[in-house]
Amino acid sequence: MLLVDTNGKPLKERAWESYYRLARTTGFGAVHNRLRRAYHSMRFGVDSCFMFRAVELEVNSMCNRKCSYCPNVTDKRPLGYMEEALFEKIIQELAEIDFSGRVSYHFYGEPLLDKRLPHMVEYTKKHVPNSDTEIYSNGDFLTLDLFRDYIRRGLDLFLITQHDNLMPDNLQHILDNATPAEKKHIVIRFVKDRYLINRSGLITTLGTVVEPLKTPCDWPLTSMVITMNGNVVLCCNDYYETEVIGNVADTSLRDVWTDPRFDQFRRALAKGDRTVSKLCHECDYVPTQRHMDRIVTY
Repeated sequence: MLLVDTNGKPLKERAWESYYRLARTTGFGAVHNRLRRAYHSMRFGVDSCFMFRAVELEVNSMCNRKCSYCPNVTDKRPLGYMEEALFEKIIQELAEIDFSGRVSYHFYGEPLLDKRLPHMVEYTKKHVPNSDTEIYSNGDFLTLDLFRDYIRRGLDLFLITQHDNLMPDNLQHILDNATPAEKKHIVIRFVKDRYLINRSGLITTLGTVVEPLKTPCDWPLTSMVITMNGNVVLCCNDYYETEVIGNVADTSLRDVWTDPRFDQFRRALAKGDRTVSKLCHECDYVPTQRHMDRIVTY
């Protein structure tokens, strides 16, 4: 039985809200961060108050679309694929820490253009079974048979954004014929309902930022974005790889995550200091209130 308060909010959620409010507004924040650092050190071998809960892998850089709200509309990433040896190295390192967060296979490309992707999903799930494997896709190349093959290989979720704001025949066919259990593995959303951002100033039609926001940012606190050559960039908005923290082809994920420069970025962004990088200076992304409430400075 789910216990709720007088407003219908689950008591567990209310308790976490109270906890984080205490951590954000009192001296308990220092204790909170010491405990997090100790836990991350014991659990992951990472000396940091923060730990990535999402890993995004640019398995290929190509895309079949040019959307007005994506940098692909005017420019192209260097064409190529992530080498399988590099992909397997990353997955093996996630296996070493029994990673239980999200693994997805995108940056600015369309993952389904990579014919190796079914094997990559299967490899991920075999070696990192507690991870959540997700494919972010435009869905143009998805068929019912392919959808079912991915599920058999262990895919947890297809997250499809329909950029034409219409339900195309191939996706409707999947919804019409998939079983209730299979439908749990697909979410279709329309771009008209999405919160679009200016990609750190690259998409000026979505707005420009004259003075940097004073709002904290949670992305570098919780995610690791790895481009096809192994570069770890500050966040998913770094289309041109201008803020490269390190390269996981010759460095471990843990060492890159704890790099002093990465920690400097996280410290600044946790406090709402977006002057730390030109990438952040021009960005208009604002976290949800729930995510904002869980950012504790250190």
